Amino acid sequence: MNVIRYLSAFLVVTLLLQPGAIVAGEKANYYTQGNEKTAAGDYNAAIKEYSKAIKQNSKDAKAYNNRGAVKLGIGDRKGALADYEKAVSLKPDYAEAFFNSGIVKSELGDYTGAIAGYTKALELDPRLTNIYFSRGVAKSRAGDNEGALADYTRAIESNPNNADAYNNRGVTKNKLEDKKGAISDLVQAVTIYFKNGLAKAEKGDNKGAVADYTKVIGINAKNADAYNNRGNAKNNLGDKEGALADYSKAIEFNPKHSLAYNNRGFVKTGLGDKEGALADYSKAIELNQKSADLYFSRGLAQATFGDYQKAITDYTKAIKLNPQSALAYLNRGNANIRLANKKGALDDYTSAISLDPKNADAYFNRGFVKADEKDNKGAIADYTRAIECNPQYAKAFYKRGVAKSQLGDEKGAIEDMRQAAKSGLLSAQDVLKKKGLSW
Repeated sequence: MNVIRYLSAFLVVTLLLQPGAIVAGEKANYYTQGNEKTAAGDYNAAIKEYSKAIKQNSKDAKAYNNRGAVKLGIGDRKGALADYEKAVSLKPDYAEAFFNSGIVKSELGDYTGAIAGYTKALELDPRLTNIYFSRGVAKSRAGDNEGALADYTRAIESNPNNADAYNNRGVTKNKLEDKKGAISDLVQAVTIYFKNGLAKAEKGDNKGAVADYTKVIGINAKNADAYNNRGNAKNNLGDKEGALADYSKAIEFNPKHSLAYNNRGFVKTGLGDKEGALADYSKAIELNQKSADLYFSRGLAQATFGDYQKAITDYTKAIKLNPQSALAYLNRGNANIRLANKKGALDDYTSAISLDPKNADAYFNRGFVKADEKDNKGAIADYTRAIECNPQYAKAFYKRGVAKSQLGDEKGAIEDMRQAAKSGLLSAQDVLKKKGLSW
């Protein structure tokens, strides 16, 4: 029954989740220009263009509808409603305009009028199944819980992944004393919101992910995984403090959440909190001692704070747990370089390359070590492979140019410097400037 305790606050949020007003298709002249201004986000200009279209043709119902949509978008509800009502008076079978008028009326508190608008829209076009959710919201606000329940069910039937409908139906079932049904719907809502959050984060839509995980938390305020994942999304958005707070919440509700400790350690590392970061990484490892990734993460932190020997120890442990980790070899090679262990670095970069033959950084770093050892031919070969893996690798062009110059190939060196300079690498541009050459 824990889920039910978190319903009241979330009801306010989810019942406001309404689809945007429907905008009609394009038409010629002012109408088309209005659509273009709307798409560009220039709403005041869009209203002017639609007004011109209406002046040109006072019976243009679509122009009224679209002007109403823009007015609603900028908060002019009364102006929007007037336009929608004009649209339906001109075109009595205009389903979208009836739907839009329902949205505005609901926002203005006229739930009876909203329900009538939604119902008329559905009569005119039964394909507009998203209206069931909106009508359910209006019925719920009007106190018709049975009617709301029926509409949310129809919304779910038309779209089984409608998390908002499951959530609102769960809230409604709770009001009707159907506790078991409420919990079932809310669990389903949480499952869909969580899955949506993962998908949005994967696509880089971190704001959307935060919104979905927040909905999960609104239903179950003790969902540690939701806090952890929302923390990841917030961190990606640059909200470090918000991320730290979410990771701490995840740990509060699940003290054995090793990933939350790891992620909090990552943020603390970026903020320069060495003691806090290493404590979190160590706690994560304590909770999951067989995770190569956790040792790797602590190794990165050790290297960031300049303790390369401890970093090597952690990378070595990561490699022991996962011998196929090219990144662990690559980073251990980097730490070996910092400790002047060139042979160890070369061996590690070679291992990284054998595991990941398309790792441009491993080729580049091995080339760097070879160049430092005066093996310019070997360095050129590695820089060339790095460029093959990443044709935009400006530093590889630059370093290959330096190596070619060391071997007396000035023409080849200049060609590489020009490639690096074109990519914006200042050091390459400086070399060419000193030679009086352009790029």
